This record gives sequence, C-alpha cells and structure tokens, in this order.
Amino acid sequence: MVKNVFNSLLLFFFSFLLISACNNKSSVPVSSSTFQLSAAIEKPKKLDKKIKVALVPFSGVDASYATLLKSEIEIFYTCDITILPGQNLPDFAYYKPRNRYKADSLLKFLNMKRPKEYNLILGITNKDISTKDETHEDWGIFGLGFLGGPSCVVSDFRLKKSAKDINQLHERLIKVVLHELGHTFGLPHCSAEKSCLMEDADGTIKSVDREEKHLCESCKKKLPKGIK
Repeated sequence: MVKNVFNSLLLFFFSFLLISACNNKSSVPVSSSTFQLSAAIEKPKKLDKKIKVALVPFSGVDASYATLLKSEIEIFYTCDITILPGQNLPDFAYYKPRNRYKADSLLKFLNMKRPKEYNLILGITNKDISTKDETHEDWGIFGLGFLGGPSCVVSDFRLKKSAKDINQLHERLIKVVLHELGHTFGLPHCSAEKSCLMEDADGTIKSVDREEKHLCESCKKKLPKGIK
C-alpha cells in the first residue's frame, strides 16, 4: 500500500517536470534571423484607443530632432509620443558595399526594441538608408515604414542635400516622418491630391518639398479611431 502510494507520487512528480519543460520552450535560444522575422511580422494592437508611439534617436542624430518631432507628431496625429534613450545602429543592418544601412533590418530591430506598452516605434538616423525595390537591389530612400505597423525609420541623410537652410531641413524631416507614420497607421500612398502628405515621393526631394503638412479627405477617412 505504502509502496503504491510512493510510486504514484513519484510518477506524478516526473510528469509535472515533463509538462513544465514542454511549457518553457520559449526559453530555448533562437537564431537572430528567426527572431528578427517574427518581430517584423508582429502586428500592433488594434489602434482604437489613444495611440502611444515610442521615438528612438539613433546615435549621431541631432539632439534637437527628438523634441521637434515629438511636438509636430502630437499636433498632427494627436497621439502620445515618448522619447526613449538613444540606440546604436545594429551591425547586422550595415550594408558595407555602399556604406549605408538596410532600412528593412532597422524596422525589425526597432520592433524588437519596442516596449509592449507602445503601439508603434519610430527611429531617426543621420546615416544613409536603403531598401530593395522592383528594379533596384539597393535603393537609397528617405524613410520606410510597415503598412499597418509596427515600426518606421527616417533618415535625414538625403534630406540635407540642397536644403537652403535648417528650417527647410526641419520641414522636410517633419513631412517624411509624418508620411512614414501614416503608413504605420495603415495609409497607403495617395494619388488623390499632389499636395497630400501621403503622395509617393518617388525618390525625389522635389516631391517632398511640394507636399504640404495635410492629409486629403480620402486619407483622413482611413485613419484609425485612436488618432481621429
């Protein structure tokens, strides 16, 4: 009798250990590429409440950018912006042949760093960034954002070129940031109005300068409830 009870307890103990081990698979290390992929496809929570956005300045960025952008974004999209501590650009995103960083990899990196209490995360860098498009393996860009979230990144590297003064540079930076955030809110490129902020810049700074800090009525209707 005692022996049977002892054996039953022993069996229960080992069964508990086995179940615990199965439930802790998340503690097993995974490769960087696997983790980055899962981070990239993770979607933010439904944007039907006040949206919280984390702003991350990468190393080397002008210190004034963060406060400037926080103010502009909060006015334009009526969401809450929190400036997080700066980050170094990740080595895995560096593209040595052209001495710049892959924007797609930066988006994945940002989402891995995004605290759970934030819906979206925005990164600002002064380094050149690029992505792959239909005709180019490595195409230099102003910014990039996931359509529907959860991250976007903007560089001032190309915005500085031909800027008349600091005011024009700031205006360009603000418009590109608002544009990329628009993508994370679910807004695609717009063809309804040439002055709409969501018009595709098509790689030209003239398009950025032509755009105004406004959304056409069609784009406004597509915005989530959390910023209306």
